[in-house]
Amino acid sequence: MALPNGLYWLSLRVFSLVVGDAVKACLFSLLILVSCQSLANEVSSKPRFLVVPKTVTNPFFDDVEKGCLQAAAELDVECVYIGPEEADARYQDQIISQQIEQGLDGISVSVINSRVLTHRSMQLAKQNQIPVVTFDSDFSEKALAADPKLRHSYIGTDNFQFGFQLGRLTQALKPQGGSFCIITGHKGAANLVERISGVYAGLGFNNNSGKSDLWEELSRCPIYSDDEAQRSLNNLDRMLRLHQYGPKLLDVIITVGAWPQTLEFKYSDVVSPHSDSLASKRLLLIFGDTLEVQKRLLAQGLAHGNVGQSPYDMGYQSIYTLYSIHQGKAVEPLIHTKLERCVFGQIPMCQ
Repeated sequence: MALPNGLYWLSLRVFSLVVGDAVKACLFSLLILVSCQSLANEVSSKPRFLVVPKTVTNPFFDDVEKGCLQAAAELDVECVYIGPEEADARYQDQIISQQIEQGLDGISVSVINSRVLTHRSMQLAKQNQIPVVTFDSDFSEKALAADPKLRHSYIGTDNFQFGFQLGRLTQALKPQGGSFCIITGHKGAANLVERISGVYAGLGFNNNSGKSDLWEELSRCPIYSDDEAQRSLNNLDRMLRLHQYGPKLLDVIITVGAWPQTLEFKYSDVVSPHSDSLASKRLLLIFGDTLEVQKRLLAQGLAHGNVGQSPYDMGYQSIYTLYSIHQGKAVEPLIHTKLERCVFGQIPMCQ
């Protein structure tokens, strides 16, 4: 039997209200389920650890990333590896700050400039109770004295010992001494300051007088290249030309990092014209780091010796150390990685 027109629309309205309320109830229940599932996913998500190198364009830090990823796979955690194209402390600070906003369980950073990082990103890390470790380059002594809890651990080379070994290698290859110049990276980087101090000690410089019986540093040195490969190669080229035009002015060039040698073919073009001076050891070229590209150049006689670090271990230990902190375990404040020494003509070349 057909309903009167008015009653029909009233019935339809009541039905719509009932069904609408039911739909709303279902949607509300569904929203609760989705929210609960999202919360469960968030709770069960992997710990997220950020590793920030000085630059992603230096092959040294490629090995750091490999170690980071391997450790993350073993522990079932996330390695977030992000860094600036060029060594830029402000960009490091920006990266860390942005990643903190996205959620982190730990930070490992190779410090370019302590003052820049402690001004903002490290304050954010502290406010969010995110543990921090450093690798390769630590915070400055001044920064650590001002805040002893700034970081839990430093992971990497004993940089004074690294520089000391560069100095001892130089002394062994030219026992009569001579004049030298150091090429380095950023002026304010704590690790490089320590390396240079180690070089002086390895060459026998007196702490009080600042002098050595056998060695003299050129007045324009150390030369800073801001961790830029091309700039450091240009600096090396200028020093090579100085030796060419005045052999008695310069006997040794000590570069405390890999920078110019990472540009393998350009480096070869710059150094090869001086092969006679290198072969006779009238001029020594000594380098920090033992990357594969550096070993190839050393085997060709385009350098005399290298002292190398363990960048893979720095990345690997960064993740394991942050994971231990995340688990509430105590960690050592200093975790030093090993060194190796490579010398042209030595068998085996690297020991």
